Amino acid sequence: MDQSYRMRAVLVPLDPTPAQEQLLRSYCGAARFAYNWTVAMAKANLDTRAEECRAGIDGADLTKSLSWSTWSMTPLWNSVKDEVAPWHHDVTQHAFRSGVTNASIALKNYYESKNSVRRGGTVGFPRFKNRHSKQSFTFIELKEPGSWLSEDSRHVRLILPRFATDPRITRRRKQLQWLHTTESLRRLKKKVTSGEWTIQAMTISFTGGRWKASFSVRQLVIPTPSGIRLRGLLVGVDLGVKHLATLTVPIAGVSDEHGHVKNPRHLEAELDRLVKLDRQLSRSVKGSNNYAKLRLRHQRLHGRITRTRGLNLHRLSTTLAGSFEIVALEDLNPASMVKRPKKNTAKALSRSILDASFYELRRQLTYKTQDRGHRVVVVDRFYPSSKKCSHCGETKAKLALSDRVFECSTCGISLDRDVNAARNIRDEGIRLLTNEASAVAGHQPETLNADSRDRETEPPRRGRGDRYQSRTTQPTRELSPLA
Repeated sequence: MDQSYRMRAVLVPLDPTPAQEQLLRSYCGAARFAYNWTVAMAKANLDTRAEECRAGIDGADLTKSLSWSTWSMTPLWNSVKDEVAPWHHDVTQHAFRSGVTNASIALKNYYESKNSVRRGGTVGFPRFKNRHSKQSFTFIELKEPGSWLSEDSRHVRLILPRFATDPRITRRRKQLQWLHTTESLRRLKKKVTSGEWTIQAMTISFTGGRWKASFSVRQLVIPTPSGIRLRGLLVGVDLGVKHLATLTVPIAGVSDEHGHVKNPRHLEAELDRLVKLDRQLSRSVKGSNNYAKLRLRHQRLHGRITRTRGLNLHRLSTTLAGSFEIVALEDLNPASMVKRPKKNTAKALSRSILDASFYELRRQLTYKTQDRGHRVVVVDRFYPSSKKCSHCGETKAKLALSDRVFECSTCGISLDRDVNAARNIRDEGIRLLTNEASAVAGHQPETLNADSRDRETEPPRRGRGDRYQSRTTQPTRELSPLA
């Protein structure tokens, strides 16, 4: 039996010393320098070829196009790094390689988006980074994955430059080699030692006012029970702002008796403190010590909001993924939901939608259900879950967002708007599963409302005297690939 693997990330907070933090910032600066150099080389090559085309030079005589792949840009960087970065000996080569790799990926995304190969939104040409951009770098080559963790499972190895000329690095190599973590890595080390997990890369970044290490781990897929009592086969989940989620099957301790899961509104709870810090930052002098302290407090407050929101979503997604075999969700597009006129009410609604983190909840449910051998069924985003009656199937033409009670004019049923939507999502998920199970080769439902059939349809039979024959009985000609 072939073994399957999956990629996961293990995030660990770091607690570096002032000397280690200074070294980490130099690594981030080196990665940013290599990133900007790669983007500048690609931009210069494109501008040169564009000027030659405007001058009327033939295509054969144009400047050779520059390859944007990592395998082409890395040797080019190594050949010029002594000239463009004479200080590169005081920084590990992994930082420069990380910047070149990230720039190559950004250029590739731009090229695929321009040629309509990449799915999703339009990706523009990469912009240059500055010292206010996200600070991060990646250690790609890991020779001995087990050696990256200390014996006490409380430290992470930091690669130092091999030929450093800075006496502060050469004199304090042992003190700079290990980064202290605020959480234990005992479980990670146990999995790596047993061979179930393999560390592929480690990314160190400064986010939320703190240094963090993210391990890219390759895991062996072993479906294990979640330890949570199975409450049912399928549950419909309607995501919203008033209630974070509405379940068709209430869960004690998670939702109320109607299935409503409370929306904590983490950003709104700390909005007053954020406004106060923004006001103090605007009044301070940029570059001063007071500005640096306030900026760090502002970053850490945002980081605490993000961590609190993530923990709340993890509790909900873990319960849903372990309690039901199938979770039916609606395919929402938050990016288009927040594009509203610039009014105070619209801004507040957009902020609440982004604070709810619909996509993050769906992402967590997707991989957690896969880990447990369960499944997520996604309902089409244009399915009228809120406008359709879950009892008789009648669909309303319009339904204002302020109408929180759904009243059907056909059957007379009256119930909560979110409960009605959750039931419709559950029924649509059942319909999608039924169509998937009953579909046979050569026959698939062509539309959303198509009827499922358990067999292929036969063309109508006609006698010899019939003048007109069905088009399905006509022999079909083979089409060439170019037809």
